[in-house]
Amino acid sequence: MPNMLRFHQITRYIAQTTETESENAAHHAMPTLMPEDTRNMQEPLGNPYQNPESTQSAQSAAGLGTDPFSPVTPVSVGGQGQSAPTNQSVQTYQLPFLAKVSRLAPIPGDPTNSRYGIVMRLKDVSQPQNGLGYIVRFADDPATGKQNNKQVQIIAWISKSLKVYPTTVPLTNDPSTNDVEGELHFDAWTDQKNLGAVRIQSNDGLNRTITIGELQLDFSGSGYSTGSLNGIATASSVDLGPYGPAATNSAAPAHATNTGSARHPLNSLLAAFWLAAAHFPKLRGEQLGMGAGRIVEIFQNMQNKPLADALDEIIWRGTTNSNTASPFERFAARQLIEAGAGQIREITAEHNLDVVQLDSTGQFWMRFNRNEITGLQRDIVLSVEGALNRLAAASRIAAKYDNGMGLVTTLTEAQDYRAGFDELHEWDTHTSFIQSRADARNSNLTVRGATAARGGMWDVMSRFVDICERLILPYRVEYRCDANPDTGEMVVNFTVPTSLMMPASVLTDSGWVGIREQRAAQAASYALRLAGIIAQAAFTAGTNITSLTVNGTLGSVTGAPVLSLAFTRTPFMMGTVPAFMAGQFNDPALDSDPAAVLQMLRPSAQVISFGPDRGLTPITALPIPQAILAHRVPLWRDDRELPDDLKALLGADFGRDLDVMYDGASIKGGEIFQIAEQNEDSPMSASLEIESALMGLQSEMPDLGERKPLYCEHPLMRLLVANLPDHTPQTRYVKAPDALYNSHIALARIHRDSGDLDGSLAQLQQALALAPTTAQLFVDESITYVDIAGDHAKGADVLTRGLAVAVMPGDVNFMYYRLAYSLWQTNNREAALACYAFMLGMGFHAQYEEAAEVEVRELMQEMGVDSLPDMDAVTHTLNKHGIPVAPLTSQTELLAKAAIRLVDAGFPLAADEAVWALGALSNDDRLGALRQSLRFGVLDEDAVLASERPAN
Repeated sequence: MPNMLRFHQITRYIAQTTETESENAAHHAMPTLMPEDTRNMQEPLGNPYQNPESTQSAQSAAGLGTDPFSPVTPVSVGGQGQSAPTNQSVQTYQLPFLAKVSRLAPIPGDPTNSRYGIVMRLKDVSQPQNGLGYIVRFADDPATGKQNNKQVQIIAWISKSLKVYPTTVPLTNDPSTNDVEGELHFDAWTDQKNLGAVRIQSNDGLNRTITIGELQLDFSGSGYSTGSLNGIATASSVDLGPYGPAATNSAAPAHATNTGSARHPLNSLLAAFWLAAAHFPKLRGEQLGMGAGRIVEIFQNMQNKPLADALDEIIWRGTTNSNTASPFERFAARQLIEAGAGQIREITAEHNLDVVQLDSTGQFWMRFNRNEITGLQRDIVLSVEGALNRLAAASRIAAKYDNGMGLVTTLTEAQDYRAGFDELHEWDTHTSFIQSRADARNSNLTVRGATAARGGMWDVMSRFVDICERLILPYRVEYRCDANPDTGEMVVNFTVPTSLMMPASVLTDSGWVGIREQRAAQAASYALRLAGIIAQAAFTAGTNITSLTVNGTLGSVTGAPVLSLAFTRTPFMMGTVPAFMAGQFNDPALDSDPAAVLQMLRPSAQVISFGPDRGLTPITALPIPQAILAHRVPLWRDDRELPDDLKALLGADFGRDLDVMYDGASIKGGEIFQIAEQNEDSPMSASLEIESALMGLQSEMPDLGERKPLYCEHPLMRLLVANLPDHTPQTRYVKAPDALYNSHIALARIHRDSGDLDGSLAQLQQALALAPTTAQLFVDESITYVDIAGDHAKGADVLTRGLAVAVMPGDVNFMYYRLAYSLWQTNNREAALACYAFMLGMGFHAQYEEAAEVEVRELMQEMGVDSLPDMDAVTHTLNKHGIPVAPLTSQTELLAKAAIRLVDAGFPLAADEAVWALGALSNDDRLGALRQSLRFGVLDEDAVLASERPAN
């Protein structure tokens, strides 16, 4: 076996880039090809270790093109899609005098040991125009029993579109002109027209399309119609003999090697592929495509099916069907079985669970509600996730060997295993990557025009998040961090795998050997190595960080701490990091010796405990520095003074002035709506009781002087006051009681339900005076106009004004939905369609989305259009009709400015929701991850949530 460890480490993170071939003079010789999927769909997009600024994936769904498993109508020509058995009478045809016959070299796998060739014409028989010829078998001479050189049997025909159709009779028409798919076909990559996949259609009743190889077209020939266009088989999962790809992997099966010339006539290559992958298997009584395909197609299929069904299918292909399974399929089945994939069905029956492949790393990520899937179920889910990542590692290595195809047959089972094993021992590679980020630009230092201070809290924490999000690790790492750059202190909590998530067996020269009894020690060893990588990421994120504590939590970021290590910058960067770089931590001998790993890390302080199985046991973590705890005071009682610029921007003097969650009034906000619900059958009683509560609340309000009462539905809305028309640097705001605002809303709705338009609007105006940055009010006012007066024009006008305020994605989405309908009812179809397109394009997936889709189809039918406009056209139409493109730039820029300044000033709790919104609006997962650290830091999550509304 070649030394794949170093090969893997050197090449794993190199970005796979392809250039789109420009159309040139040679293009006229190219067959008519429809664009298919992208060439590099199996590679993680924008490899982070090679191209640190890229966070996209070549495997994004938009680049996949046609689903390789989509149903395809089977061909029905001549022989009804079946190769002619050699033991039954089949019509023979005579070769004309001086016939041009391209005799095919012997191809392995033919149970009849026949001779084959390609002919452009037969005596008194033609082919469809521009065809590449009939694939023929030289017929047996009845007298001698040997094959005759002048008599042939037609077994297939090759079209100009590079499709092969099984047939035993001549064809008069090209089936491809009627969109009939060939049994074998060439599909050009969308980004490289001279390169593409060779695929066959399964005959198992599922109509699957299975990739069996790749062809490169050579346009140096004079034209393809005579078969002179050449090609090269760059990858194949079947043994093509002399037509196969060049040898790249000495340990791979025979089909991966080439015993002849690399370049051949294109029709000969297509014939060789068809014979080896379709004709011969049918003669042997086998299903087509078994043990073939690309690994990425298995992954894509898995993500397009219910998870439990997809996993069971992979297991079936590698176990029940093991006689015809590929090495990868057998490896995949073993990994999933040992990980507990058989229990996923029971979990999915109770909870929502699916899997995606991350754009940033190419690793798999199980998506589930962490509050619902806990304990053993979570361990099983993440164990399966780890197994899938071992399969992803094998896919990457296979792609290195077979020209990027990643076929299931490229590697041996031992090499598939080695790929996953190597991924557990690439600590020097991770260290090198982290070191490369030391001088990298922080792409989130500036967000929507607002720039953070270099070396400040925002810079350090966002850099750390960026590094962690780019790491390609075999197990998921969830993390939270907190820092005080002024004192040089930082703390990180990160997840470590449980023993159940570790591999259950290893492959030795004697075969597979179980190692379940070693998994606890191996999990501990992995966790400690990971602690070193996390520590390096933290020190790299902030050069002013000199004192660091890393805490490993078991299974999840809210799990029990099982290790707590402190590091001092200079000893760690000068001693421990070089040891990582030198590969000392890669040594497999350390896998079951966590104590040795701990000694190599050389922490300045530690709290750790090993059990009898050398696994980690729960501990009490090292104390959090006071300099960090200082900015973790609940916002409602944070008496720290704000910097002058934030005072002017936010209309607040102290941290506590920014809180909108704590409600200290005698009547709580929820009690108002309870009154309305309890008196649903008696609106008059509800109104009187709420008005009484309102009067009591107003009497309790202190003398505000020049300060203004302010209600905000969400914390981020508190940061938008600088855009209010009457805001000045001297303006100061006081939190209005929740019940005060809710009283006006409840009364407005009671008046609306009774048909009192003026009464409802009056209450809404009072609510708006309290909550000028809250968008929900505009929705209520619009509904009031529509429900009472049927006035969609005024309803649309209100929503248009409200979109200038809205920032929360949910508010924006719903307001465009309501606006679209009202515009439609006022016959402004163009603007209505733009609003529908905008809200559906947000990907918000709200409960009303299905209704919106029904409505927009009806609208499009009225307008006589077949598709929604693209976003450029939508924006143009909205501007044309005076409808804001929400959220407004002025709103998001203010939000970013306030959030970044608050974080740098040491008030993360006032900024976390704003950072979440900025991340959601820009689809930036890094800001979403940063938000978690801003909100909870390294404190207990439940304790933080409880402190926000004590005894509310």
